[in-house]
Amino acid sequence: MKRPIYNLKFPYYCNELNIFQYHFTRTPDYSDKLNQLQHLGSVFSEFKISPNTGKHAVTGFVELPSPEPSAILEWSGEANTALMDILLLLSLFTGREVFAGEPGTESFGPEAVITRDPRVYKWGGILRASPIFKASSDEPYSCNIGWQETINRVYGLIRSQRWQQKYRGGYFLFLARQAFQQQILESAFIQCWTIWEHLFAILNQAWLSSRKIRTLSSTEKIAFLLVNFAFTNEVDSESAKRIESLAEIRNRLIHFGRFPERGNVHDNALFFIRLTEFLITTLTTLDSRAESLAQPRFTRTSPIIEMFDNQLGCLLRGKLW
Repeated sequence: MKRPIYNLKFPYYCNELNIFQYHFTRTPDYSDKLNQLQHLGSVFSEFKISPNTGKHAVTGFVELPSPEPSAILEWSGEANTALMDILLLLSLFTGREVFAGEPGTESFGPEAVITRDPRVYKWGGILRASPIFKASSDEPYSCNIGWQETINRVYGLIRSQRWQQKYRGGYFLFLARQAFQQQILESAFIQCWTIWEHLFAILNQAWLSSRKIRTLSSTEKIAFLLVNFAFTNEVDSESAKRIESLAEIRNRLIHFGRFPERGNVHDNALFFIRLTEFLITTLTTLDSRAESLAQPRFTRTSPIIEMFDNQLGCLLRGKLW
């Protein structure tokens, strides 16, 4: 049994993907369907892509295993399958809302109303750039099988009992999908802040009361997570002041509906969103050289570290900023 897949952008020169027990293939008219999606700029690689307002399009099909394995993430409803988990990961790692049509159909009918957003995600670029590159052959136009291997490794980690217990079912992945979608800076900043609050709560609820978690200062929560995930060795007084300034931005936005009109507020808010992207990348343990689940670290030569350093001019080792 097959299901149509909407908005999945396959890696260049990859006609198929094998993720967990599911086999994804491109549609015969994949290049035309790809051009129907939203594109914000011109690209010429495997296909020539022109800027396009875009719409939903069936770009592939997925072969369903029998029986289908159950989902590991905590979806609402019943009879949820692993395909739902995988489509969530594909959305995060491609920056588009990837979803499936009904089994045995080519697409939704002409009268169907699709409420999902067809636009490219505005945020989450660090996560999308993190999969490893591994060519399938020495040919100049070979498939990047490293992308498929990355998704499989991430999903294998997510399905592990240890990861599920540590991160309480991985609800932060749902929060990340909402935070990275097309929206203004203010909304993305608040939703990213929610992710940090959520992670602090689930990592400390075994020994902190709910009241203590609510009343603890945001500065202390952010500082704890930065050290816990080895983003910095310590949070000194100067770094603590920067975290406090981020908390002030958050408080001003919550109570007055807009950022404070001073200094580099917008740059700091953007930095925090990028830091959240890096946090999600770390929690899904993309680098095979990560030392452990409890302290996921990246080597100095890791491509994701290099990209983050180059984009933001900041090292997440030693001092925080």
